[in-house]
Amino acid sequence: MQAQPLTDLPAAMIGAGFDAPNYRACYEAARSARIPVTRNESGRWTFRPDDLPVIASRLSLPRSARR
Repeated sequence: MQAQPLTDLPAAMIGAGFDAPNYRACYEAARSARIPVTRNESGRWTFRPDDLPVIASRLSLPRSARR
């Protein structure tokens, strides 16, 4: 799957059935290398949708009760 911008991560987590993190938590986790992200050629943080389970685990996000 193609990389997506970090700003899309909270919505992607909801779509994958996890509780949504706030964007600031995602950004700080990216900066501190706690979650698998990369920076593209323009310097923007990106994530791969295949990594959502790992990201959820590292951010301690439970499965959403809304499912």
